[in-house]
Amino acid sequence: MVRIFLFIFGYFTYTNSSFASNQKTFGDSSKFIFESKIHYGFVISHHKYMTHLTTSHFPAFEFNIGKQTNSEKTWQSLYDNPIIGVSYWYADLKNPNVLGSAHALYPYLNFHIYKKKSFIINYRFGIGIAYLTKKFDRFDNYKNIAIGSHLNASINMCYEFKWQMFKKIFFSASIGITHFSNGAIKLPNPGINIPSLSLGLAYPISVNSKNNLKQNEKNSYDFVKKTQIISVISGSIKEIYPTCGDKYGAFSLSTFYLKPLSFKRKIGAGIDLFWDFSNIRTLKRKNIEINHSFEAIRFGFFVGHQFDFSKLSFITHLGCYAYAKDKSDGLVYSRIGLRYNLNKKLLLNLTLKTHFAKADFLECGFGYRFF
Repeated sequence: MVRIFLFIFGYFTYTNSSFASNQKTFGDSSKFIFESKIHYGFVISHHKYMTHLTTSHFPAFEFNIGKQTNSEKTWQSLYDNPIIGVSYWYADLKNPNVLGSAHALYPYLNFHIYKKKSFIINYRFGIGIAYLTKKFDRFDNYKNIAIGSHLNASINMCYEFKWQMFKKIFFSASIGITHFSNGAIKLPNPGINIPSLSLGLAYPISVNSKNNLKQNEKNSYDFVKKTQIISVISGSIKEIYPTCGDKYGAFSLSTFYLKPLSFKRKIGAGIDLFWDFSNIRTLKRKNIEINHSFEAIRFGFFVGHQFDFSKLSFITHLGCYAYAKDKSDGLVYSRIGLRYNLNKKLLLNLTLKTHFAKADFLECGFGYRFF
């Protein structure tokens, strides 16, 4: 389900300017937007062994503070002035002894898909952190097989309809999903997925502002016409089953080529080298002899896509192993996450490598742009 939302996100982010351009948003002079929502959702049993975690539907509460951009920066104009903001999300997961409650805090981007004078259709995407009050414990909470740590990543995606009820009040309705996971740093980690419907009210506070985008500013947009070759080195720690076992280091080295398609998008292809020390343990469990730890290295090829928001980029990769002595995870892997350009040469990397719906490890590192 998460991948379906991401696909649709890509399509609408690419086409949203043709639907939404030159239409009014939150008064165009609005600076801050205060919004509260009430959700109604449930925990998905996305594996058969998780059915005991879902006891009933439950409400969730959300409070947002957003800002309507107004073309002060180039990327804002390119994406038709999305709303940027931060959200606090809370829910009692209606399984107090096993799941407890969830608190999430995440920044978000709210893209306008379609706009008219009195109503707006948006797509919102946010990534942040979450604190879950209950986690797996082999003695006290062995039934919580979804989450192994209190601190987790939080991902929220939704489609949103807003209707201007009065001059200063907007009614909102949305359908979306919230996901919690720790990236396999601590097991168990199937994650928690919560689809929900919501209703809310938004109140914009207007200030005088002007469209500050210069007509020729797009021509100076960084890296637009340049093909790039980039190398990224990342590392993390992970656990493998059984739970409460040892932690292992996992490292990756990626080198790839990027070609711009537009001011907003790039596509590319590259090679990956993975050195995951947990693979050594996996091979030994299968009685597969290895003479050196280098034999646990995996080598792969990938294709990818990138959305650029000024210095921040949202990336998705799909890869295939060309060499892997440990074939227990299959041949296909994927990657999703963020990169931030420190300058024209250096960047920071935060991505999650997965095998289908299973997290492999979190890639935290840095990269270098050769040209």
